[in-house]
Amino acid sequence: MLKLISYDFRRSRDRILAVLVIMILFQIGVWLSSGTTIEETVSIHLIVYFVVGTIFLFFAAFSYNSNLKSYSRRLIPVNAIYTVLSPLLLYWLLLVSLLLIGLIHLGLYVLLYSVDFMPANFWPVAAYSALQCTWSAGLILLMVMFACTVACSIPLKGKVWITLAVVAVLENGVAYLEKLLFNNYFVGLDNAFRFEVIKASELPSGIELVYTGSDLIGVLAFEAGVAVLLVYAMILMIRKRTEI
Repeated sequence: MLKLISYDFRRSRDRILAVLVIMILFQIGVWLSSGTTIEETVSIHLIVYFVVGTIFLFFAAFSYNSNLKSYSRRLIPVNAIYTVLSPLLLYWLLLVSLLLIGLIHLGLYVLLYSVDFMPANFWPVAAYSALQCTWSAGLILLMVMFACTVACSIPLKGKVWITLAVVAVLENGVAYLEKLLFNNYFVGLDNAFRFEVIKASELPSGIELVYTGSDLIGVLAFEAGVAVLLVYAMILMIRKRTEI
């Protein structure tokens, strides 16, 4: 497993490092040139981190799709579950590295502006949102990987369109089921951003974060079940391709 993760990382290493360098330079540029308030600048930084996380998702999906099409990779006696889990774990590791960069970034803000600019309840709300985003991003990646596997298993042209169609059907299907069961679309991802910013004049920062999301036990159980089914289906399709 570790060898597969290392192999996938080395293959995309230059692109990953290039994205990180560009992101860091852009963040520094925003920081130095911004004439807006700290809150607005932080919002720009968060958007950049979100975009980079999305780019990493595409890197992981492309790596998985490349492995499916690689004839030499199919000849390697690798357990099918490792083929499925290695890009997912690599993606989560990239998100963790992105989170660490964000924490260093936040530490620099604290050193320069003091901790007073941070809203009350920041750490519990931020930690919860980060964990939920990481899980939801992994689930979305599994959906994309499943679509790639289906497209590679069908002997038809236009595999890109097949992949897009399967992703659309799968995401809308899961969203519809969550709407029926929990009265909300993509509850897990939605809960990651379910917090309110409340003005509090007695606090140094003047604002407080209050989490307003719903209970996630049922949602996580449902999404975990979907993830297990996707992984199982991909393993079956990969084994069938290997036998062929």
